[in-house]
Amino acid sequence: MRLLFAAIVALPIAVFHGEHLVQAMLPMFGAVFEWVSDDFKLLRLVIDHEGADRVLRATVMWKHIVFIGGHVIYPDPRGTANVSTLMAHALQGPLTALLVTCAWPSGGNSNREAWRGIASRMLVLVPLMLVLVCIDLPVVLVGELWQLALDALDPGASSMLVYWKSFMQGGGRYALGFGAASLSVRWGRTLSMRR
Repeated sequence: MRLLFAAIVALPIAVFHGEHLVQAMLPMFGAVFEWVSDDFKLLRLVIDHEGADRVLRATVMWKHIVFIGGHVIYPDPRGTANVSTLMAHALQGPLTALLVTCAWPSGGNSNREAWRGIASRMLVLVPLMLVLVCIDLPVVLVGELWQLALDALDPGASSMLVYWKSFMQGGGRYALGFGAASLSVRWGRTLSMRR
């Protein structure tokens, strides 16, 4: 029942207000992007159209001289690159975490204990959802850039950022959402018992 209620509330918010939520997170995404990426200077990070899709697009240039596969790359203000990822991906991990956390049995002996347990879970889940958002789209965009650079200049080479991008795009968002839900249930139970 809680899963149904959470889905009825959360999914329409994600569908109808998801773009506004992502728009509000753009400064945070930009800060994470710049922290993760030592080699790219972020020129622009915007929500854009790509065909019928809404995407998060990053436009960058090299920040300094870079050596890749025997090639020397010099920064040039005229040389920019852009990558994008679906905007909807931003909310997949947090939504998964929220729905699983709400659906998890509470185990309380009374309604009051059950609601206190759910409140404790939600208190723990909020910062975990923030972490999920931060380690997703900005890091995936940096991974996409490195994939482009390596494919062009050092085919066969890879990096941890490229592996992370592949993990996230291959179902990692859902796996991390389940992990965050599990942690919120465990830590929420501990927090509830201390109260």
